[in-house]
This record gives sequence, structure tokens and C-alpha cells, in this order.
Amino acid sequence: MSNHDYSTIRSQKVADIIHLPAHLVIDWLKTQRGFMGEAIAKACYQELARRQ
Repeated sequence: MSNHDYSTIRSQKVADIIHLPAHLVIDWLKTQRGFMGEAIAKACYQELARRQ
């Protein structure tokens, strides 16, 4: 992951991160604490539920 990718993801709101390429978000999450992964998972779940 480039510094540009890292900075881009870091500047996003959680609700916007779910719309970024998954491989970038996964790489970024590897450097974050557990609560961030939980927040992203919850946002993904809510977006999927909203679309149904």
C-alpha cells in the first residue's frame, strides 16, 4: 500500500471506507486496532441491509 493510499483511506469517514477497493481497505486494516475492523464490518453490514 502506498503512502497516498494510506492517506486517502485515513482521511475518509467509516461510512465512505466501505466504498473503496477491498484490497486497500484490508491492507489498511492490518495496521489498525481491532475496533476499527469492527466498525468497518458494521458499516458493511448496514449498507448491505439497506440495499435489500
